[in-house]
Amino acid sequence: MSAFINQWKAELRSKVPVVLWLLVSGVLVVSGPFGSYGSFNLPLRLVFWLSVIGIGVLISSGIRTYFTYHPRQFSQRAVLVLATAVVCLVVSPPLYLLTTTVFDNLGSGVSRFFEIAALVAVVSAGGTALRQAVAPEARIAAPPADPADQEAMLMRRLEPCQRGALLAISVRDHYVDIHTSNGTGSLLMRFGDAVAEAVPVEGAQVHRSHWVAWAAVVGVDVEGAKVFLQLSHGARVPVSKNHRDKLQARGLI
Repeated sequence: MSAFINQWKAELRSKVPVVLWLLVSGVLVVSGPFGSYGSFNLPLRLVFWLSVIGIGVLISSGIRTYFTYHPRQFSQRAVLVLATAVVCLVVSPPLYLLTTTVFDNLGSGVSRFFEIAALVAVVSAGGTALRQAVAPEARIAAPPADPADQEAMLMRRLEPCQRGALLAISVRDHYVDIHTSNGTGSLLMRFGDAVAEAVPVEGAQVHRSHWVAWAAVVGVDVEGAKVFLQLSHGARVPVSKNHRDKLQARGLI
């Protein structure tokens, strides 16, 4: 559960939910669908749709994260379909009840429900597709010239569908989570052994519970005395003080 929460937080820290929230809210504020244009003035529409879409984006990002990092390793297409379907089931009914209650001058009806469901589906599918498109680096990384010689031994422990470009290794209880360009796999082994088997991928241990591939680092966040690495798959990894010299040596801080 903690791994899911961390992935969800990383997703919310990315630009996609914010862009989606502002873009969809702006369109709905201007167009005023479902009776909001006639019932509310501009400031009230702004508050209403920013709040509603904000909650919707929060829920949909959680559902998308669940399917993206599910142990079954769903494909991108499956994540798109499953996340959109579940978001529609979860978000459409309460949004329908809210609009029919607040904007009761239009009444209710089956057609209105399906209009709302269609809006939710389009926004959810668009958000998922956008999230999959903005971090293509790891997914489209070219394979090694000689995979038999250059593939990390750690990859051979994973299921074939989980193997890909090695991005990060993290500790979770007695397991280590191996993050690759094709998802996350869990292995019952020691963290030190997993790091040793990451060779020849260039990377380093940056925390007692985290190892990262340098190719997966897309940004560095400094928050007071704390330092975090932003990785290409959306994760945010803390850097211990005794490991920061490794970042300095690479010019990251």
